[in-house]
Amino acid sequence: MSRTFANIGYITKVNIDNLNSSENPGNMVVLKKVQDNKGDYYPYVSGQALRYYLKETMNQLGMKLTKLDNKGEYIIKVKGKDKARYKGILDKHPDLDLFGFMEAVKGSGSMALRRWSPVKVSPLVSIFPWNGDSDLLTRKKEGQEGGDLVKVEINTFNFMKGTIVIDMDVIGSIVDELSYDIEPVIDPEERRRRVEYLVNALKSIDGGAKKARLLDDLTPKFVVVTKQKAGTPIFLNSLRVNEEGGIDIDPVKEILDEFDDIIEEYSIGIRSGIFTNEEEIRSEFKETVTSVNKALDNIKGWL
Repeated sequence: MSRTFANIGYITKVNIDNLNSSENPGNMVVLKKVQDNKGDYYPYVSGQALRYYLKETMNQLGMKLTKLDNKGEYIIKVKGKDKARYKGILDKHPDLDLFGFMEAVKGSGSMALRRWSPVKVSPLVSIFPWNGDSDLLTRKKEGQEGGDLVKVEINTFNFMKGTIVIDMDVIGSIVDELSYDIEPVIDPEERRRRVEYLVNALKSIDGGAKKARLLDDLTPKFVVVTKQKAGTPIFLNSLRVNEEGGIDIDPVKEILDEFDDIIEEYSIGIRSGIFTNEEEIRSEFKETVTSVNKALDNIKGWL
């Protein structure tokens, strides 16, 4: 059976933010970052945080999310066992259909009921190293003049890149973990509606830590969207921005050529006024270039 995957390689531009904090020693809010072999630090947003941002945005757009109890377990009001319960969860809980779940019954002696997530995300990683910037805030206490100073590390005027791969066939379907057989169990219209929620959430993604005073825009500013026969994250290492603020197009061209056997169609979306070589991109990729949102909207027709 032919498979369909949507692959989204994207770049966004941040202003001043602390989107994802790490452990905080004392009066310091540490920016989550990783170090390369040269000793440079690169801010990143974890995959867990990005999935939360997507779900939060889908909820803002009208999709109901599954609630959690005080132990952090999903509250699932579906009767039945095994396959019947699996089907009921997919039907009644669209967020668990898209992002997966695991439900284990202690002492039952049977395997946990689990679902692999059809939506797979990479961490969002900065393209340029962290330059050491920080912000200061004051925490006031009763009876204390001035208050305590708190240092907040910030990522400033940087580009960040990430990849999202969607297993289109699995949405609204039961997957047999042993045979990999896929059985659609949700109405086709409902499956399409869930894809629309997901795509619209990425188009208008809202999230990040410290939003009360470090609000930032995470929406994609450049995307390469491909319909693929395999779920290979081919753009994970090919999206770059040079020191002049232009996108390196040669690695993108090479990937599109090298993986021509699994790419069925593609489109490129770019936000005006962000990248210095916008006209070069439009000239090189011609009719495949459109707006970011229109490029992402193509995914809605691939289910």
